[in-house]
Amino acid sequence: MTKINYHIHSTYSDGRASILEYVEEAARKGFNEIAFTEHLAIRPGSMKKLYYSIDVSKIDDYVKEVREAEKSLKGLKVKAGLEVDYFPGSESLLKDILGSNDLDFTMVSIHWIGEFCLDCVKYKKAFQIAVREEGFDKFYSKYLKLLGEAVESGLFNVIAHFDIARNWGFKTSNDFKMDELMILEKASSLGMVVEVSSKGLRNPVNEPYPTRKILEYCSSIKIPITLGTDAHRLSEIDSNYDSIVEYAKTAGYSELATFDRRKLTLAPF
Repeated sequence: MTKINYHIHSTYSDGRASILEYVEEAARKGFNEIAFTEHLAIRPGSMKKLYYSIDVSKIDDYVKEVREAEKSLKGLKVKAGLEVDYFPGSESLLKDILGSNDLDFTMVSIHWIGEFCLDCVKYKKAFQIAVREEGFDKFYSKYLKLLGEAVESGLFNVIAHFDIARNWGFKTSNDFKMDELMILEKASSLGMVVEVSSKGLRNPVNEPYPTRKILEYCSSIKIPITLGTDAHRLSEIDSNYDSIVEYAKTAGYSELATFDRRKLTLAPF
């Protein structure tokens, strides 16, 4: 069995523990492979990072530290990734940044719809008010549009927490199956992977990402998956891990995707 966690944040972005601390904890918890996915969040037109992002100037140091940490514990594979916020018009900037680093993979995230952060506590009240006034369907439609654009860019290897727009427990009243399928089919054609994340089980939505419906779409068109807990502290490195393993298996999955210098490999779990 392969035990992996492909979504971890260290102090290089907004995590609470160092790379080495996570590596030692992962070894104690019996992981075979982990991946750091520091946030990269830069709005287009400016090199000024958002408050939770890694400094671009430190990406090379971050990758080097990951490589050194892997050498410190034999038997544990440690990968260097980035969780990249997509903003419309950011493609050229991201292409320059991501193409200049020795990363294993990149994940794409949509955390922002305009000025609303989908899962930031300090934006929760404003987001809830906007949803009451305009309806969640409108926001989810905007979210899917942005996610579709991000996938179309071809810059990323993994879709992180596919439907994180549900974070605060909102549900759509309409069926967005065709919109979701279009994104997944494009992702499949580009050889992308979808993350199964336990983060939602720690949030008000109280469900894994993506929904079972979306995960079954993924399975039906044979999109590979990876597993992640979106850990920001040591205690979250195996948060609800067994739950997402079972969740993936009951959707028809028996293999997990891993990466090495952008090369995808499937391993049984």
